[in-house]
Amino acid sequence: MSTQQSENSYIANEILPLLASGFGYPFNNSEQVKINDVPIFRASGARSGATMDIVYYWNGEPVLLIEAKREHKSHESALKQALDYLRNFPVSHKEFAPSGMPPKFLATTVGREMKFYKWAIDYSKPIPDFLTEQVDILPFAKLLEYYGLSEQYEARALDTRGFKADFFDELVAIFKTDAKEQKITAEVIKKVSLQILNFLAYSDKFAGQSPYTGLTIQGQKAVRDLFDRFNLVASLGADIAHEFRRAILRSFQGGGFNQYLTEQCIVAFMVDLSGGFRPETRVLDFECGSGGFLAAAVERGVSLENIRGVDIEELPYIVAKTYLALYFKKAGEWIDALPVKKENGLLDQGNDWNVIIGNPAGGNKYEHGDLVKIGRHLDRDLDRNGALDDNFSEYNLSIQQAVASANVGGKICLILPEGFFSNSHDEFLRKYVVKHCKVLAVVSLPRGVFKKGTSTRRQGGGAQTASMKMSIFCAQKVRDLDKKNPLGNDDFSALDYPVFMASVNEPESKSGAVCEWLEPQLAIIFDQWREWNATHKLKTIPRVEIMDAGPEKKVRSLPLFDRKTINKVKKSKPLAHKSTTKISESLEDIFQ
Repeated sequence: MSTQQSENSYIANEILPLLASGFGYPFNNSEQVKINDVPIFRASGARSGATMDIVYYWNGEPVLLIEAKREHKSHESALKQALDYLRNFPVSHKEFAPSGMPPKFLATTVGREMKFYKWAIDYSKPIPDFLTEQVDILPFAKLLEYYGLSEQYEARALDTRGFKADFFDELVAIFKTDAKEQKITAEVIKKVSLQILNFLAYSDKFAGQSPYTGLTIQGQKAVRDLFDRFNLVASLGADIAHEFRRAILRSFQGGGFNQYLTEQCIVAFMVDLSGGFRPETRVLDFECGSGGFLAAAVERGVSLENIRGVDIEELPYIVAKTYLALYFKKAGEWIDALPVKKENGLLDQGNDWNVIIGNPAGGNKYEHGDLVKIGRHLDRDLDRNGALDDNFSEYNLSIQQAVASANVGGKICLILPEGFFSNSHDEFLRKYVVKHCKVLAVVSLPRGVFKKGTSTRRQGGGAQTASMKMSIFCAQKVRDLDKKNPLGNDDFSALDYPVFMASVNEPESKSGAVCEWLEPQLAIIFDQWREWNATHKLKTIPRVEIMDAGPEKKVRSLPLFDRKTINKVKKSKPLAHKSTTKISESLEDIFQ
């Protein structure tokens, strides 16, 4: 008896009856149960000769892939093989995958023992791969319900976990497969974001809009099926928006993107540092990226109509608008009213903004044009050497735009290259800032907090981690622009006032999410900032005592946190590093 016959006999006599009798799966139906009938194709497009043990179908679509092993095998080896089949599922062949999507569920059997798995996308790899999570064994009716294929099915709302694994990942897979891309490219992410945005804007008419119209028939069917399966409008809210932003962030980190998002803990810290938000507070982010600063400002009480985000690049503009639509539960005609503009953020945005906040471009060259228009309100010869545009770094223009756009008394909170505070060739920029602003705080961040997709634009040149050190700069505008004498003079006696300065320590390990180790340090610094504003003194940060407690270590909680007492931390979790916080009695040490 051949191996193939033996395997088919094992499947027919052991596995299929188990699924049919115990879980209601089809049995004697060759259209719904394919045994060693779905082929694997080589990269060249030719059949490899290998086939998949079992694939269940419903209405022509694959819904479950099973790898069956004898009793002496293991589920681990079966899952490994099932994942190989999943990666090479013939999604480009309509007879095997009409919608161009592989089944969302896998199963492994060892003897009569069975396990079910659900896949998601692992964005951490240059070529994204599948991650699997074991789930309860699904009866066939529940499986069909997941796909929206059961009778009287009603589209269901998404929670945050479902948005990522069930909705966003599948939408990414649809556009990636349709474009025949192995990697998740910037174009794929742009189309995914625009598809979500256009569905919210046009609802049942979205099929007449791009990017849907550019998909193949297979891709269009897959998108329709996905939006039919879930009630996206009923799912809108801050939690879904944050998950969308995290998913965008992860996908940026997995590919060769030259786009950047700021970590959520840094966004929250900077918004809190700016402080004093009310409904009427006017907030501008003139290079808004994904819109994180804008949403955080509204979360602190600012009215939606009093914020404005601007970005010159199409991808961050679409991502920001989608993020705000999800966050503020906007659909239909409200989409056009969202306060995000696609234009050069260095053009005149007015001068009556109460808060200017963001992570603007920090490159050494400005390459976006529009210099004549920009020069109508910004200074093209700020260093006063008689030559226009000869010292035009991107952050030169960003600093000018922030100061020019704020009203007198307005706050400015930006992420700037640390060289701004010490480089000799940026001395004129420092003079410009202190001529018009009172510096409130400077918080130095360690290298590594801005990874690919999370740093100031064009820093790192595609490297996984940007090498440039960055600082958070917070100031208050104290006088109108002096266009005749923008730099003032060299007399620093007027700058004899204290400035809050802090430095975040480098962690021993930067593995895991950035905010896991960065957020506790920022919390300490912010607590010190509040104390400093109240008393112009700093709290003494208590030592953290570690007592031997066998397999676990107990830690005395830090009283400066207004949070629940921390009783235990697992051994595998590193302790939060103590921040070094210092005060400068004057700015002369910075601006020399």
